[in-house]
Amino acid sequence: MNQKELLAFAKEASKIMKTEKDLSNFSRMLKKVTVEAALVVELDDHLGYDKHQSSKGSKSRKRATQSKTLYTDYGVMGIDVPRGRDSSFEPAAG
Repeated sequence: MNQKELLAFAKEASKIMKTEKDLSNFSRMLKKVTVEAALVVELDDHLGYDKHQSSKGSKSRKRATQSKTLYTDYGVMGIDVPRGRDSSFEPAAG
C-alpha cells in the first residue's frame, strides 16, 4: 500500500470506531496482523520459497504455526508463529 491508500484505509476504519476501546482493539489487531505477516516473510526467506510454492527438494515442505505470547504496550496478546517442519528457523530477536 502506498501512503494515499493507507490514508484512505485509516479514514474508512475510523468511521466505525466510536470509543477509545474501539481504537485500542483496532491497534491490537493491526499489531498482531503485522507481526504475524513479518514472521511469515522471514520464514519464506529462511526456507527460500513462499508458503504455497514448491519446496524444490527442501525437507521442510509443510508449514505449521505455534502459538506464542507477545508482550506489547497494548498488553499481552497471542500470536501464531509460522514454522517449517523439519526446519531450523528461529525468528530474529528484535
